[in-house]
Amino acid sequence: MATARTNSLRDLATYVIRPALVEAHLITKKHAGDAVYMATLAEELLGVEKKITAMEEAAQLSSSVPAAQLSECRDPEDWSDANWVRAKSRELGLRLRRIERWYTEK
Repeated sequence: MATARTNSLRDLATYVIRPALVEAHLITKKHAGDAVYMATLAEELLGVEKKITAMEEAAQLSSSVPAAQLSECRDPEDWSDANWVRAKSRELGLRLRRIERWYTEK
């Protein structure tokens, strides 16, 4: 059972979460100026955040700040900020690594 969870986590991280985080981390000035692209990327990051939060809850891990609080403290206008996108990407990457470490140690 632990192997199945590890494999599904690895697949989710490899094919869904990591590509979104890398794209957000490597955002260019040109993309930052595209409002539609930024809104789409912000929505994708918030979806990734929900998945990571669900994994944390399943693993009974808690992040330092609840995900709902992190998302609600920003207005939608702030999501177009490239710095916010990069910071959110780093935060989610760290949380994902913590979950992966927990599953491999278990």
